[in-house]
Amino acid sequence: MYRYVQNRVLTCLKLLLAMTDFLCLNLIFGLTIFLVSNIEAVDVQLFNSANPFSIWVTFNLVLMISSLYLRMYSDGTIEYIEKVFKSTIQTVLSVIFLFAGCALIAHSFDGILFFLGYLSFFILLYAAFSRFILAYVYTVMPRRYGWMKDIVLIGHNDYVRNVMASFPQNHAFYNVNTILYRDELDYSTKEGKVNQFRRYFEEVSKRGIHEVFLVNSPDVSACSRELIMAADHECVQLNFVHAVTARISYGSKQEESISLDLPVLRSHENSLSEMDNRIKKRAVDFIISSLVMVFILSWLIPIVGLIIKIQSPGPIFFKQPRSGRNNQSFNCLKFRSMVVNKDSNAKQALKGDDRITPIGHFLRKTSLDEFPQFINVFLGQMSVVGPRPHMLAHTEHYSKLIQHYMVRHFVKPGITGWAQVNGFRGETTKPELMAKRVEYDLEYMNNWSAMLDFKIICMTAWNMVKGEKNAY
Repeated sequence: MYRYVQNRVLTCLKLLLAMTDFLCLNLIFGLTIFLVSNIEAVDVQLFNSANPFSIWVTFNLVLMISSLYLRMYSDGTIEYIEKVFKSTIQTVLSVIFLFAGCALIAHSFDGILFFLGYLSFFILLYAAFSRFILAYVYTVMPRRYGWMKDIVLIGHNDYVRNVMASFPQNHAFYNVNTILYRDELDYSTKEGKVNQFRRYFEEVSKRGIHEVFLVNSPDVSACSRELIMAADHECVQLNFVHAVTARISYGSKQEESISLDLPVLRSHENSLSEMDNRIKKRAVDFIISSLVMVFILSWLIPIVGLIIKIQSPGPIFFKQPRSGRNNQSFNCLKFRSMVVNKDSNAKQALKGDDRITPIGHFLRKTSLDEFPQFINVFLGQMSVVGPRPHMLAHTEHYSKLIQHYMVRHFVKPGITGWAQVNGFRGETTKPELMAKRVEYDLEYMNNWSAMLDFKIICMTAWNMVKGEKNAY
């Protein structure tokens, strides 16, 4: 399941487990040396002459190679506690025997057997204790703290039964909901079928579910393109599962059948659909936003805020509801650049707009009005780089005019983006301009990399220095 629908908690657990194991096993290595030296099981002088640093390096190399070769922290292993236990046993035994062999060959000294014996005992003790705690985490905490990710399987009654058998039952981190349907007279036409699924997508989206597996039966295949567009409008990621038998028997007995992974086709695939990449991007966002808040906003807000207050009565910040990831609205922060007016949440700033204050002209021209959005980034509502968040009225309007417009909401919005550094920012007087923005946003999502983010940040900084004609 993790291959197609990634759970943030499961990804964080994988990283946490790897770091904890590395730190604790190295701590055990140091404590074992301390213990055997104090009880005089090992001659300290002889041990030091054997080059303790090279012994420590050998231990870590064996640990790293064993965990990688046996896939201790792979996505497929970490998804199930049973696989974690099996891989842990294999990895621990591999580390003990391989390190013992290397130590006896290259670092033999009096008392080395005592050292290896104590080290092996403590490693086994740590493995048993840590996996006991992990078993509690897997079996109790996901349901207690809402760590389970809901997904939906939609399928025709005649095709879905075999597919359901391939989905995990009682999974610790996933909860599979099923919507079964039969053909009815009203849904005999293509339009009726699309409307039927549109209601399904609206239902799951309202429940906060954005991952849907759709059994690709003949009635679905006939209108798959329309279904993708309907799902996009609700920020639902479609995963088409072929309606084939999930098990193939190759013998006369039932127990001789083997399970096959069903082929799955995703309606949209991009680098940021990978949870590892999203966590890396979030970590960079957190670091950058923290530094900006401490070293820039800490003195910029008082200075700019005072000038704003002197020139126009009202709040320092302008808070506007904008469309975020999965079309969830949030209050986007800016320095207030206009006089307080009733049209601010619906009407874009125009060239020569008399609502803009003198300090507002400077802030907008230099893009300094956007700096409070680093607070949104720190809170996890935005990213430093991503599609720009639009006003709710614009999202509602353009989603009906521009194909795949809502796909840009599959990722977090950004302070700056690929469309903006390519000149598509500010007022959108024509639908063609917004369509061009969406084109650049989708290009960014499909080609995301850390280097692309860095390039966009550098281009944004340069544009701030030289000024932009569309910034007003």
